[in-house]
Amino acid sequence: MTAYDLAIAVPPGWEKTLDTVGKSDRADADPPQILQFLEKGANPAGARSLSMWIWGGFSVDELVRTRFVEGNLSFVSQARVPSARDVREVIGRASWSGPQGAGTYRARHLFTQVDADRVLDVITYGAPVPATETEPSPDMRRIQEIIVHNVQSRPGLACPRTRSTDAFGVITSDGVTGIMDRTYGSASAFALGDAFVMVRRGSVVGQNVAVEFRQIGTSAPATWVAYTVTAEPRPTPAGVRASPWDGAAFKLGVKPIGFADSCWRLIVDGADTGIVLQVGP
Repeated sequence: MTAYDLAIAVPPGWEKTLDTVGKSDRADADPPQILQFLEKGANPAGARSLSMWIWGGFSVDELVRTRFVEGNLSFVSQARVPSARDVREVIGRASWSGPQGAGTYRARHLFTQVDADRVLDVITYGAPVPATETEPSPDMRRIQEIIVHNVQSRPGLACPRTRSTDAFGVITSDGVTGIMDRTYGSASAFALGDAFVMVRRGSVVGQNVAVEFRQIGTSAPATWVAYTVTAEPRPTPAGVRASPWDGAAFKLGVKPIGFADSCWRLIVDGADTGIVLQVGP
């Protein structure tokens, strides 16, 4: 599969179940993008899964040292993995609890530099077994290593996709208009009805706004696309603190701009939001 200009060797029969920007309690100019994958067709309670975090603005050495080793009480060990490329292993410990009990597991991170500005962290975990500390299985370790050893950065469009988030984890440039979770999508997913989700402070359900996408570059045949969109309900998600972005959201159907390797600036009611969206393969 291809995501965020990376060609990733995901095992056949696995599907992406999460694609969201990393959220914290402070504004972040370059938060990681978090992808979650699950083995399709397996019992959800025992399905194999793994996570991928795409970090910008770090080298492997800096990321491991500042985010995973220094002052990290869950840190267990780190080592270099024999490989044709530089791969770093970090082992951490985490606790879990649920209806079936509680326990601890070890998380294995494999880091590799995918291009000059980005590091990929592929993570697998031990199974949740009550009163036991578990390790990732040999099968999951092999899958993890295949992904890390084979990931490739695509020489695609140089798009200044908006990545900065505010203190509520919303991707925004001006603090007035934002995008939930991601500003990257694939043309193949958009053809099936996928969409970006836009939020605006002060919006109410039923409100109409005029949106326009202006192409950056010349890779797509259209230079701009415009239409009107209506706000739909977006209540505060359960377990999440309320924010000024809650209440209403606009689903941006982007099939008209679903051209692979294209880049678009978002205009709302005639005003430039400062947000740039990227469409990949």
